[in-house]
Amino acid sequence: MKYMDKVKVIALKEKYKKNNISIGEIGIIINAEIRDNDFYVIFDNNNEFDWYKYCEINVGDLELVEDSKYTDEQILQDLPKQNPKWWCKVEDGFILNLLGEKKNKIPYDYDS
Repeated sequence: MKYMDKVKVIALKEKYKKNNISIGEIGIIINAEIRDNDFYVIFDNNNEFDWYKYCEINVGDLELVEDSKYTDEQILQDLPKQNPKWWCKVEDGFILNLLGEKKNKIPYDYDS
């Protein structure tokens, strides 16, 4: 998972409920960085007066629906200060930066 990928929420937490996010909702990752193991995701609200809703969603609570095909170079352009050391994607259960460094030591255990 990475910037501009389409993702589905697969777990529900209180902070998601407060933002009217439900299990199964599909959104798009709209921020190139991962902060506190969260991606910032936008969802269509299906409401003509309030079009979108946003929420920080833990990477472990998301499932990839559609790959955006964004390259590492495109992601780098949208990272703060274009710093490749910022955490920005999830591959094979690891949170990675563009240097290939892993934030978590155990795959799919994002707090390890």
